Amino acid sequence: MGRDRSKPQKGYTQLLQNKPGYGSLATARTVNVDVHHKHCYHLSRFLRGKTAGAAITYLHQVIKVDGWIPHPDAPSGFKRLDSVGLRNQAKAIPYIIRSRGGKGGNTMAGHRKGKMGPGRYPVKASMAFIGLIENAMDNARQHFEDLDPEEMEITHLAAHRGQIARGWRARARGRSSPKDHYQVNLEIFLEHEEGEDDEGEF
Repeated sequence: MGRDRSKPQKGYTQLLQNKPGYGSLATARTVNVDVHHKHCYHLSRFLRGKTAGAAITYLHQVIKVDGWIPHPDAPSGFKRLDSVGLRNQAKAIPYIIRSRGGKGGNTMAGHRKGKMGPGRYPVKASMAFIGLIENAMDNARQHFEDLDPEEMEITHLAAHRGQIARGWRARARGRSSPKDHYQVNLEIFLEHEEGEDDEGEF
């Protein structure tokens, strides 16, 4: 039985319905990812509106800063190399939204080469987004055999706070302090933009 895309879907923050001018919706969602919410927010803002293939290509450039490259035989899907030349190829994610109080909208991020301005290399969050986008592309292949998932546009990409990972930090004299960490829920919508050649296809 197919999903009623005119009604809210449990776990998602938006209606699973096609936007005007778009069709062939594919979705994916992951919960309680152990990454920082701030990094996921900036990644979502930067990748929204790009095609799935272009987003994965750019994220592969981001993780090169720590020497990570895609490797199908590795359990995690990535292999780490100790290469200075590989790190020099890395690209940053712009951090231009105020993430904490301060004069001038302090983003706590240094400027990068080119016209980007403040930016960083969120490696761990980028790996989580690569897995999320690839999952959505696999879902698209299952439902729409005549479409290329890499050409589908990311029309919705969001990061929300998930469960709190509780922990304790040991202190002096037998004491301890709370060490809590907010986990993140990620969701993505991939849609195919309908052109003149696609009229009446869906």
